[in-house]
Amino acid sequence: MAIGDLNGDGKLDLAVANGGNRSTVSVLLGNGDGTFQAVVSWSVGAFPRQTAIGDFNGDGRLDLAVANSNESSVSILLHY
Repeated sequence: MAIGDLNGDGKLDLAVANGGNRSTVSVLLGNGDGTFQAVVSWSVGAFPRQTAIGDFNGDGRLDLAVANSNESSVSILLHY
């Protein structure tokens, strides 16, 4: 799980790798009061295990990286 302001609204959001054979990562956008909006999921590589948030392409906006254990690969979602 990784925590950061993924959509630039000043509120913390969660990114969660859905391990096993689901091959997805879920993002929960924070409401700023400890609750979250409905989960949104994206397909990534096989057996995602770890997530990291950072500005990987240098555009000033946060991106999401997901380590996929079965493929020894990393999926990058630019501006999540």
